Amino acid sequence: MSLTPAPALEKGLKILEIIAREEQVSFNQLQSMTGYNVSSLNRYLHTLRYLDYIQKNLNNKYIIGLKFFSLAEKSNRWHFLKEVAKKYLVDLSNRYGISLLLIGYSNDQFIVLTKQAHKDNITMMSVDTCRYYEESITWALPYIVHLEEEEQKRIEETYVNKNNNILEHMNQLKSHFLENGYVLDNGFVNKNILRIGVPLYAGESKPIAVLGAGTFKQHLEDNVDDVIEAMKDTSTKISELVF
Repeated sequence: MSLTPAPALEKGLKILEIIAREEQVSFNQLQSMTGYNVSSLNRYLHTLRYLDYIQKNLNNKYIIGLKFFSLAEKSNRWHFLKEVAKKYLVDLSNRYGISLLLIGYSNDQFIVLTKQAHKDNITMMSVDTCRYYEESITWALPYIVHLEEEEQKRIEETYVNKNNNILEHMNQLKSHFLENGYVLDNGFVNKNILRIGVPLYAGESKPIAVLGAGTFKQHLEDNVDDVIEAMKDTSTKISELVF
């Protein structure tokens, strides 16, 4: 029996400690290590996943999530993601002359994990920049489409009201993503700027991050499709290497 005044909190922290120590762990392994019954363990894991303290990887094992990372930066897995992604961002930037970001998702906001700005193109957001989803819909879109409809509507309406944008245009952006699996902002936010967002997945339907590219529209001209395909390929490679 626990002697602490908050036994449920103690159990949740124990689960986090195990996942952080082991880096990836299955449900059965967690049950064996904690001794918690199936019902209780499922409840604790559901709460931790909902709050983005843990995630599931491609092997259906639990790993530390972005919220844990953004609070303490203790996870080797997230540091590894940044390290792996950086070289791909440099390659894409040099190959196409564009600027790139790797953005991680949490429950209610995103954070810029790493970037590569091209000297002859736009600079984009700084590393460690955090934004609530209603502040930047282009980068938020791959994540918020998986939220409950009411929450999606709240974020979208807040964004439109704050930025004086037309809801119809944002719905077109959303429809394109749902049909094609990537974001193509061809002047929606800024008429002179093209932005592309390709999500990264770690075994769940909801993405864990997005690979974002930004450029002056006239820079790519007829090369947009090539960039999109290269970004899709890069996203897959990063996910396979890290998760």
